[in-house]
Amino acid sequence: MAITGIVRFLSDQSPVFRHPLSKFKDLREESSRDFSNISHAQDFSNIGQDDLTVDELKIVSEEQLVEKALDITFQDDELTKKCREVSDECLDDVAEPVDVVEEGGDDVYVDEKGGVLDKNTLELNTTTLPKVEHKMYVSPDILVRCEPLIEILYAKVFTNADASLDVYGDIRILDLEGSKNFVFYERGRFDSPQHICSSSTKNNFLQLQSPKKIPTFNEPLLVVDIKNVDTGVVVARGQKPLLETTHHPSTPNDYEKLFTLQFEGDAHGGGLVDTGARVELQCIAFTFGVCAQVEMFLYKDDDSSESQKTINEDDGGELGVEVFGLICAKCHPSLLAKGCYENHMFNVIQDEHEWVGLGTQINLFKNLVAVPAYSQLEISLDLSGYEDDEFSIEGTACFQPTNGDGGYKDIRGVNGYYVRVYVTWCEPSNLNKRWCEEDMIDGFCLMPHSPGLYASHLLEVFSLFIARPNEEEVSLYGSVKILDYRGWCTVFSYSKNEPYFLSRGCNLLPLQGPDRALQPLIFFLMEIDLRDIDGHVNIKGFVNSCVEIDERQRPWFDKRFCAVVKLVNEKSFAAVNYTLFSFAVEAIMEVNFLFKGGSCAHVKIYGDVIASYDKLSYLTNYDAEFFQRVLFTRKKANFLEVEDNYQLPRYVVAVPMTCSLLTKVNLSFQTNLGTHRVGELVKFQIGEPYRIIKSDFVDIRIDVDWKGLPYV
Repeated sequence: MAITGIVRFLSDQSPVFRHPLSKFKDLREESSRDFSNISHAQDFSNIGQDDLTVDELKIVSEEQLVEKALDITFQDDELTKKCREVSDECLDDVAEPVDVVEEGGDDVYVDEKGGVLDKNTLELNTTTLPKVEHKMYVSPDILVRCEPLIEILYAKVFTNADASLDVYGDIRILDLEGSKNFVFYERGRFDSPQHICSSSTKNNFLQLQSPKKIPTFNEPLLVVDIKNVDTGVVVARGQKPLLETTHHPSTPNDYEKLFTLQFEGDAHGGGLVDTGARVELQCIAFTFGVCAQVEMFLYKDDDSSESQKTINEDDGGELGVEVFGLICAKCHPSLLAKGCYENHMFNVIQDEHEWVGLGTQINLFKNLVAVPAYSQLEISLDLSGYEDDEFSIEGTACFQPTNGDGGYKDIRGVNGYYVRVYVTWCEPSNLNKRWCEEDMIDGFCLMPHSPGLYASHLLEVFSLFIARPNEEEVSLYGSVKILDYRGWCTVFSYSKNEPYFLSRGCNLLPLQGPDRALQPLIFFLMEIDLRDIDGHVNIKGFVNSCVEIDERQRPWFDKRFCAVVKLVNEKSFAAVNYTLFSFAVEAIMEVNFLFKGGSCAHVKIYGDVIASYDKLSYLTNYDAEFFQRVLFTRKKANFLEVEDNYQLPRYVVAVPMTCSLLTKVNLSFQTNLGTHRVGELVKFQIGEPYRIIKSDFVDIRIDVDWKGLPYV
């Protein structure tokens, strides 16, 4: 298990938390002045000792790593093991301590998965969180890998008749592209019908269930088929595409949507139809969503010891309570109204009470819920006992999002009863695939049509999305830096005196780098530290790789990932969109404007130059906005003015070995005599050196220098 914090004792025996990146932060400052000044050695004998100082931290020089790149990439030799020791100590899951004070308690330091660094023994307790009431450990910064998700909040049945009825049928989402089927409601006519009262505002909800795994939404289709048990009449039937979602946003900042779909009886589908009936479904979509797996257990304190009281067969029967009531999941969207999200996980009326044994799990109808990665999950309980006035539990518990164990919290009621709520935060759906030894990928590959050119693992950061309250105009300063085995690389940096202006409605930051290939080898880490002058933006945190890339597990490669970074209690957040390619080469691009006939005096240039790949799909606006590399972009109001032939800054792009590099040019050149537009898509096969886009006013020459392993 990775340790996210180091507790050390000084002479006065007071615990001190040392940030695991502090060594690299010190070295980074030195390397920014002169990389050669860093102490280089292959002696790693001191790594991991208690009294390790910055001066004692030894790393392998850039030159040595380049020379041994092939060996490091493929073999578990001694040098690779030593590099892994450094990354394990300094670069794994990064968190900071939070003071958690109980009555008579002390400060506690924990790792991301809830393991406790005990102050007395300084040993890592890898068991689950201690079973203490309302004990919760959170990091001050939040990192969540996320994905576009759609959640069905509720489904209501409406009919002309005021009388109650029994219904059956199913509601499901089909992933047309992936040929997958996700069931959200399924009841049989004879074995499991549901009783509802369409005239009641509380008892006309269908009891939705969670799918068995996280749904995927590639061309999603919502299918509804609900019938009356007694008559067989169709209450609602039909199918509708889920296009009004953030998976197809109209603008990049449209990352939350709430919408309602209605289904009526379809006479063309065959059978009898209740023409006045319908089913109404409310859905919510998040571009940056994460799923939480929720479990709840019912306990009661023992009067003598305050310990948990569980089922005891010696008591002559099972101890428990007949309960009814409502359990909801709530969250706090960024754009939508605060109270718009209410997700029913347990909704049982008094007449349909359910038995829950003490020490056993409450049978939640929905135990998998989707929430925004930048919002806490709030679990709300309002449970009562059927013909038992001594049982009542009402309260809430909040959990900060992550990927992994979210810990637990207790919600207490009267007479010693309480519900313990456990939350496990899921990884994105594209990481659900189980892996085995055969899934390990090789460390490098020889390019089939380019002799002597080797492809290996490269990281590509496509875009950086910035969200802030009310989408205010902001003047950003700070930096975004990436650490790989070769050191730190800056991709965005502005000072407070010369900030970057992000206008209203704009969310994507232009990346200024990298100026070289990003080689993860066995780890990578992104450090984000951004603020604005007026205080609307305060984002600080890390995006770190997982140990699985060290083991070269295939599910982590060649996938599109998005990670949200924010500070707790801050409304602004950043979303980093990136891919770790299994086999890629480096393309160093230069774009030159060659004006004709002396026509370059005071030319105003605006538009876009965007890089993408020919064999990767961009089916949705989400893919096109977030997973293409913007090399150059200027609005008309923020043009670039030149007076001579001009070369744009050099760009470095990772290109998968199975793809060609596409460069889309859409530029306008404005002079006193008019505006000249150049729009063309050019394709570079790997190894192709240059292309020229010709026009009457200007020729655009794009040169590409291709490099393989070791990318120098």
